[in-house]
Amino acid sequence: MTAETNQNKRIAQIGQACFWAGLLLELIIVVVDTSAWTNPFQGQLFRLTFLLFAVKVLCSRFTLREWLWLVFFGVIAGLCYLCSDRDEAVRLVVFCAAFRDVDVKKALKLAFFVTLSGCLVLVFLAASGIFGNMYIIDDGDRGLRYTFGLGHPNACYCLFWALATLGIYLWHEKMRLWHYGLIALAGILLFLPTRSRTGAIFLVFTLALSLLLTYGKKMREGKLLYALGIAALFACVVLSVWIAYYEPYQGPFYTYIDRFITGRITSMNTLLEGGGMLRNWRLFSRPENVKYFDLGYVRLFYWYGIIPGALYAVMYALLIRECRRRKDPFGFMMLLSFGLYTMLEAHFISVFMGRNYALFLMGAYWGGIVAGRGRNGSKAEKVYLWECGQVFRRKKVSE
Repeated sequence: MTAETNQNKRIAQIGQACFWAGLLLELIIVVVDTSAWTNPFQGQLFRLTFLLFAVKVLCSRFTLREWLWLVFFGVIAGLCYLCSDRDEAVRLVVFCAAFRDVDVKKALKLAFFVTLSGCLVLVFLAASGIFGNMYIIDDGDRGLRYTFGLGHPNACYCLFWALATLGIYLWHEKMRLWHYGLIALAGILLFLPTRSRTGAIFLVFTLALSLLLTYGKKMREGKLLYALGIAALFACVVLSVWIAYYEPYQGPFYTYIDRFITGRITSMNTLLEGGGMLRNWRLFSRPENVKYFDLGYVRLFYWYGIIPGALYAVMYALLIRECRRRKDPFGFMMLLSFGLYTMLEAHFISVFMGRNYALFLMGAYWGGIVAGRGRNGSKAEKVYLWECGQVFRRKKVSE
């Protein structure tokens, strides 16, 4: 083994250690945020995870084409940060890039067990009266609703749904029909105290889609289901833009839509200055766009800007297509479930990278999306950042 090989191995080991430390810290931050405790160190911890993931990127080898794409995404994210004062876009680019040469299923298993363990601890603390609230009194028509120490009933059910979806993705090959039945039963039992209608609807959707992919070989291997998934994703984005254009005086049809999605439009446009309404959108957002509301894609464009939001939607659609190319139908299931859920709930449009498991797949698969002809990396030399100039010069000479 040459000295250069030994050096590359040590660099890779440093990068891997930084990645796993950063990911574990991100997941712990997510669990802490789920609790009733306000974390005063959250900003500093995010800076630390950003540095750990950045070290991993610098310790990873990409093709010259991939480095150029990273520069492009970094410029877009940087403009978003300069215009809006939100650093999540920059953190997202580095987080996804850090997944090079990482076993994504191993990362998702870590996310599953850390999140599940953390939630169970919070439930125990709330049930024993040590910390957190077991229930709230809803301002609407649902009265007493249980949170089990996880902040809000909808957040509680969302975490259950997300972990169930992730569990199906990770262990679908070992699952039998009765496993899906147990998940459905658990969902019903949790719905009774939480009364989270949106979460229950999406649990049914996820289970139905998973069963279709499990027992429908033609659907699993064909193009139609993936095309319908991409169409549904863009339909959600278009509908979100249309909703954001809503004004109270525009007639009964908008009122019907608002009632159908349980008042989410009203709760948004009654915020100061109209919240996420279309008139408040900017190309790269602005520091004043900080309001919270449920509609996920509206929040995406409102918080981060039209250009970053559109780029995210396009990359998400390409990621669904990449799942088909890689023959990963349950990756498609998870992506589509998270993508459609985001239409009504903004749980995954947040400062927390470890909350959105779709970002893990984006990190693992983005190289295949942008690689062009050399999708598997075999036709292009992979180099460290500091070696890009040498590759560029060799290309110029060969031309």
